[in-house]
Amino acid sequence: MANLLTRRRTDPFSPLFGEWMDDLWNRTGLATMPRYADMPAVERALMDVVDKGDHFEIKVDMPGVKKEDIEVSIEGSRVAIRAETRSTKEEKEGDRVLHTERFAAMYARTFELPADVSEAGAEAHYEDGVLTLTLPKRAPTTSKKLTIN
Repeated sequence: MANLLTRRRTDPFSPLFGEWMDDLWNRTGLATMPRYADMPAVERALMDVVDKGDHFEIKVDMPGVKKEDIEVSIEGSRVAIRAETRSTKEEKEGDRVLHTERFAAMYARTFELPADVSEAGAEAHYEDGVLTLTLPKRAPTTSKKLTIN
């Protein structure tokens, strides 16, 4: 039996032939083709980097991610952030499943800061879908001029 639960959303092709394609797929008894509006948007994690003088403050938007699923690594001036999220949404009526959706996304950002950062004293805080990194700048190494005897 065909799924009787349908949703109407706008997509870029609806004005041209969206209704016609939906009707064609529904008549064949096949499930409606997924459309761009029905698919979750997986975008690059948006971020802000601010130089606070003695440290960098970085804010990265990662909505829907659990803090235990976030990995941050620092190597010199290079910072790598990686996270994965998965979720399932199910709507039931009695024992008959009418609608099920699954969502999975992976965020990954790697960037270079203008100065090396120190792992000692670095802090990471995640709240309300925003990861905040406080990365202290590494003290510059001073060169010593040697006198030749």
